[in-house]
Amino acid sequence: MIKKIRNLLGDSSLDFQSKSFVLLASIALIGLFIALISGIILGQSFMANLSLFIEFVLFFGLYYWAVFHNRIKKALIIISAFLIFVFLPAAFFTSGGAAGGTPVWCAFMTLFIVMTLSGKPKVFFLIANFIVVAICWWIGYTYPGTVTEFTRKEAFYDSFFTLLIVCTAMTLLVGYQARLFRKENERVESQKREIEELNQSQKRFFSSLSHEIRTPINSILGFNEVILRQEDASEEIKSDASYIQGAGKMLLAIINDILDFSKIDAGKMDIIPMEYKVAEMISEIVNMFWQRANEKGLAFNVDIDPQIPSSLIGDEVRIKQIIVNLLSNAIKYTESGSVRLRLEPEACDDKHIVLIISVSDTGMGIKQEVIPTLFDAFKREDQEKNIRIEGTGLGLSIVKQLAELMEGEVTVESIYGQGTVFTVRIRQEVANTQKIGKVDLSDHTKQKKSYRSMFTAPEAEILIVDDSKMNLTVEQKLLRDTKIKIDTATSGAEALELTVRNKYDVILMDHFMPEMDGPECLGRIRSQEDGMCRDVPVIILTANAKGENQEMYKAIGFDGFLVKPISGVKLEEALIQYIPQEKIISYSKNQTADNNHG
Repeated sequence: MIKKIRNLLGDSSLDFQSKSFVLLASIALIGLFIALISGIILGQSFMANLSLFIEFVLFFGLYYWAVFHNRIKKALIIISAFLIFVFLPAAFFTSGGAAGGTPVWCAFMTLFIVMTLSGKPKVFFLIANFIVVAICWWIGYTYPGTVTEFTRKEAFYDSFFTLLIVCTAMTLLVGYQARLFRKENERVESQKREIEELNQSQKRFFSSLSHEIRTPINSILGFNEVILRQEDASEEIKSDASYIQGAGKMLLAIINDILDFSKIDAGKMDIIPMEYKVAEMISEIVNMFWQRANEKGLAFNVDIDPQIPSSLIGDEVRIKQIIVNLLSNAIKYTESGSVRLRLEPEACDDKHIVLIISVSDTGMGIKQEVIPTLFDAFKREDQEKNIRIEGTGLGLSIVKQLAELMEGEVTVESIYGQGTVFTVRIRQEVANTQKIGKVDLSDHTKQKKSYRSMFTAPEAEILIVDDSKMNLTVEQKLLRDTKIKIDTATSGAEALELTVRNKYDVILMDHFMPEMDGPECLGRIRSQEDGMCRDVPVIILTANAKGENQEMYKAIGFDGFLVKPISGVKLEEALIQYIPQEKIISYSKNQTADNNHG
């Protein structure tokens, strides 16, 4: 029996009320047994001993039925009724009334009800207990003959042992409750550690997955860019290379959607507000889409309200992602006509505006009955008409979730067969009250010609660290026309050997490498006693430089970051910031650079 009781008290599937019942009922049963034996030994009255015996037998039967037949919930009600309507009156009238141990048993029963019952049964039995006690005390006072009087010795004995039993019960209960609380705190702390470890594991998984996927794409798009730069390449080769680049970017967009959706679904997507320039953001987006629209024969119109503040504070990466997804969908589902991007402000207060972003098209439109499910993940409407259109069905779901993460909203209006308008409203903080004015985007809509490097720097020396030899080759070839002297290392250890012997102007460092990753290698370079590159700018090459990781890279000590896949223009733009100006011989804004390099 003791083993059974211990198992029940340690059973995690039982609630606290059931465990309290097992503990209190066990103590009460032992207390009744001790009171019965001691009453017989000390010559307590026959009626008192008989009452105790009957109460003990009945209580033991109910207790055994509850504990050994798993009927605790039912037994709680029955035993509560037994204690109030049978045990209490019998103990009062046969064991000295108010002068015996009954008042203490009343306190015990109140504790028992409070600790084991809940809801309406609890309220009912507490009221019933009060009424029964009041009736017993009134009868005992009004009709003294109904109570079996105790001698002074019996009264002291009975009240003492009853008090001892109830105090023991309360002590054990409070101690047991404290023990349960400690265990619960330990369990919560353990779960918290497990959740934190799981969060870190998931972050490492997403980072590693993004890195592993983007690394080969970086090589594909990089080598392809090298081919597009070759002036002696035939038109057929350049045409094929353009198709490869288009397919590569489509693959990259699909991968981004899948990774971002996974991060949002796992609750790992953070919104990082930073200051950004609206004109630069729009220029970059237009540069991405004007050619795609032109290839389909679509007019690509951009309408920027001149009253928008020039600089805002928000998550530029996520806002850009929303616009890119909406424009990508608009061009994808529009066969003729036009696509329009419009940005306008809505006054909010002196420090904030609501940025209204709308993307409209003259495409196939959306049926009204499917609009409520339009933002569901993996769902694509009108499958028969859209069967030849690429995509995962995640784009609009990501748009909606990103907007909501930034406490914004997205709405859609559409006429089937005529076109669609998506509107996103996002609250942004104003960083610069100067208005953006007229934004000239004409440079982005001109056909760009052959490639020219932004600068040459034959006296500059850089080190590129990457465990992928293909990526090293790509990066060397992309920088070939700059005439920079380039050393390469395929591991952190090899990089440390080179930084002891050579002084570089800039170091490009891959993040994920075996044995020693980029952040660890950076730390060792900065602390090398005989190192020649302790103060050299280090730029990290990563697939994870979106908003939530930018602050981390800055905190680690990186001077900048480049997102894979890396284009030649992005490489040159990064290097020209850190190479000493006296080593740069020539410089141009590369306005004639190949349109595919950005």
